[in-house]
Amino acid sequence: MKRQRRSQGERSEEMRERVAHATFEVIAARGFSGLRTAAVAEQAGVSQGALLHHFETKHGLTLATVEYAFARASTKTEEIIEAGLAKGEDPIDLMLDDFRLYFFNDDFWVSLDITINASKDPELKGGIREIVPRYRLGVYRRWVGILSENGWSTGDAEEIVRMSAALTTGLGIRTLFDDVDAYLGPTIERWRKMVDATWPRQKA
Repeated sequence: MKRQRRSQGERSEEMRERVAHATFEVIAARGFSGLRTAAVAEQAGVSQGALLHHFETKHGLTLATVEYAFARASTKTEEIIEAGLAKGEDPIDLMLDDFRLYFFNDDFWVSLDITINASKDPELKGGIREIVPRYRLGVYRRWVGILSENGWSTGDAEEIVRMSAALTTGLGIRTLFDDVDAYLGPTIERWRKMVDATWPRQKA
């Protein structure tokens, strides 16, 4: 059977994602300050000319990488939800696992590195302010919906998600200067008990 040829648009989109992934890997290894198009081209296995054909400016490449990181994290969230709920796992535990995976992972650190540097660049800052709500706030809304469907009021679910995200964000940031692994598990466990006591589940 003859394999259907991909369209030019499909090939272009595949290449853009490949380059965005390579940029993500370069930033994860070198930091945003070490981002060079030559390094990205080498990581992606393409020529600099091919890279520039798909991303004419470093700004465009940077924003595509931010979107790639957030989209990848959102996909992981959906995988956690689908697999966990299918096994009958507690939705609060699933959410905390998702947040811990994200805030202690390169998806978060690469995005944070870019965002901090973008705060000094109006063009990048504007693009990131459009991307972040679409993806990250979308993840939080997704978890609010899951909790609302599983025994918590919408108001309680919003508080649980917001405060859980704040806690895990803070713990993730503390890894810059503290041995968080020494107390991460007990801290999450304590918070889990506080959630049960403060916002009890109303129904199965």
